[in-house]
Amino acid sequence: MKRLESGNYELAIPYRSSNELDKTVHDLLTEISQETEVRNCFIEADAWEEGTERRW
Repeated sequence: MKRLESGNYELAIPYRSSNELDKTVHDLLTEISQETEVRNCFIEADAWEEGTERRW
């Protein structure tokens, strides 16, 4: 994970298939959301695969 000057973060997630990547990103965003709810907070997140049209 790398924090960018914009305040965004860049993650490198290895994967073997599109389905594996979809599940990993979904699981990560779900876990982050659940963790913030425990702390009475919320998260706004956008995730995308660099160089493609893929968004989650």
